[in-house]
Amino acid sequence: MLRKSDSGLFEYSLTSEDTVRIIGYHGPDTVQVPAELNGHPVREIGREAFSGQKTITEIQLAFVRCVNLKRIEVDDENDAYQTHDGVLFDRRGRLLCCYPAGRAESVYEIPLGVYAIADHAFSWSPSLRQIQMPPGLVWIGEEAFAYCVQLAQADLPHGVTEVGQRAFMGCGRLESVRLPGTLTSLGAEAFNGCSLLQEIVFPCMLTQLEDGVFGDCSRLMAMELPEGMGRLGDGVFSGCTSLISVNLPVGLQSIGADAFRNCTALQMLEIPPEVVRVGRGAFSGCRRLVVITSKGSAAWQEAKRDHVRWRSAGVFSRRLARHRRSS
Repeated sequence: MLRKSDSGLFEYSLTSEDTVRIIGYHGPDTVQVPAELNGHPVREIGREAFSGQKTITEIQLAFVRCVNLKRIEVDDENDAYQTHDGVLFDRRGRLLCCYPAGRAESVYEIPLGVYAIADHAFSWSPSLRQIQMPPGLVWIGEEAFAYCVQLAQADLPHGVTEVGQRAFMGCGRLESVRLPGTLTSLGAEAFNGCSLLQEIVFPCMLTQLEDGVFGDCSRLMAMELPEGMGRLGDGVFSGCTSLISVNLPVGLQSIGADAFRNCTALQMLEIPPEVVRVGRGAFSGCRRLVVITSKGSAAWQEAKRDHVRWRSAGVFSRRLARHRRSS
């Protein structure tokens, strides 16, 4: 039986398993094949489904959570893509597009020459335990390794400059990450929900931490933030229930809302005098915390609002004083 999507762009039929087979298309020149149509999962593109479409220039396919997909094959005459051992790359081998989530291997070595990892490329791969990244890698896309629930090791090589939003979100077995000194952008919620993450080494080139980047990393115990860090986003350490100490750098100017919410083990937080903004709920639920700050400051006001104890900073601490003398 012929059916149409709510948008009218796709014609499809339902299979015996109540999944969608796309059999026709009437829309713009960039086609985004959806994960589902009218509540039914898209599983097939029928023969000649796009036949006669003279204006189509691009077709975007989604393979997210296809946990039974083991290999991807590409025709040798395709001038846009290639496969290597069942993994999809662009034709030049510079972009890793999709690692089939159904592969049984626990370790995967990304080939030399790969410059970037596409959005969602490895997401929801339940067997993947270790990823070996090549030198020359520069960019890791959004949700690239999200919900790889067995992933325990991911060392980013020198040269990586950008890690996308939610890149490692929900990697519940990830224990340690070493971020390279070349990294300049770490996306929001990049490690959110990595509940076993205990250690993270920061590069000095990062100037801010985006919203929720370490939210609910419940094993994280200590953080040493680099000099030059100017902003902490909303919820950046929210729910880090094992976090005992955070060394906030001189020059930090802004602490986002809910930044340390429910960091129940956090005992002392020395706020640099340059901090001029502290968002609502930044210290909420931190029942052991003492905030070291100046009376009347933004941190003092938020500590009072969140019913958190505070102490006067008085003169600069030894750490701050040493920095001042050497600068």
